[in-house]
Amino acid sequence: MKKLLLGTAIASLVTSAAFAETKVSGYLETTVGFSSSTTSSTADNSNPTDIGHEVSIDLSTSKELDNGMTMSAGFGVEDGTQTDQFLKLTSGGTTFAIGNDVTGVADNVSQEDFTPHIAQSFHDAAIGSGNIQGIETAHGGNGFYLIQDLGMAKVEYVYNPNTAAGNTTGASANTGRGTTTGSGYDLAIKGNFGVEGLTAGYGISKVTAATSSQTDQEGKGYGIKYAYNNFTVGYGVTENQDVNTTTSDDVTSYGIAYSVNDQLSVGIYEAELEVEGVATNEEYQSVQVGYDLGGMGITLGYYQVENVGGTSGTDGEKLELRTVTKF
Repeated sequence: MKKLLLGTAIASLVTSAAFAETKVSGYLETTVGFSSSTTSSTADNSNPTDIGHEVSIDLSTSKELDNGMTMSAGFGVEDGTQTDQFLKLTSGGTTFAIGNDVTGVADNVSQEDFTPHIAQSFHDAAIGSGNIQGIETAHGGNGFYLIQDLGMAKVEYVYNPNTAAGNTTGASANTGRGTTTGSGYDLAIKGNFGVEGLTAGYGISKVTAATSSQTDQEGKGYGIKYAYNNFTVGYGVTENQDVNTTTSDDVTSYGIAYSVNDQLSVGIYEAELEVEGVATNEEYQSVQVGYDLGGMGITLGYYQVENVGGTSGTDGEKLELRTVTKF
């Protein structure tokens, strides 16, 4: 009788799952880039033109459960690797989730999220050998999420019990604690706070070290962005301290974008990386243009970095043409 009941329950679950709404989405990104670098001893070190591709496919499903809650689940495949799997249960404005990179949490308030980029951020464009980066967070591993939608803002929290367990950790696997990091958490708030066109946020992150003789990893991000008519301006700050380091690095970025019409946009951006104990800061500049063809977007970005590694005269630049097709 127990086996019969178990089999009936499983059959019922499979049958009900067939009525869940399933969606497939994704994108194809193609880049053509040319970069060069200079040092005090090398006037110009040009690299060959590179062509790159990035492919992502996302599958998701959602269903109203018998208890009135909404269940949603899914995962992505990026360049052949499974990533960003999640299971969410939502009631009203409250969502509980478990998974990997379910939402950016503190990463959503990194300095680059408040700079209105038309093409890619300095971090994503991987310009030269610059060291700019986003906020150090715990959300990239497998964690428990609590998300509260307040209407004017959204509060997000994630607890990662083992930051050594990444998105490829299999079901029922126990990888053990890592040698440098233990558990971690992120907490962030982001929204318009009742002001049309405004986006503001603040977030913190902490990852504990594996042993008492090591130092923790900490991150902080905050910023503001405002859109009015055809203009968007933004300013953001990210502060990081990596695990087992006593120095911190701060990134400040700001920019302005202008929509010429519904298809054409242009933008100018600057950023500065300040590393504790290094006298000279890395400085970044970018000019970007984007055009929407309706079904495919094309962007052209010129990126420049000066004083790489805090060394005057060590510079880099990159010109990148990028297309993004979503489906």
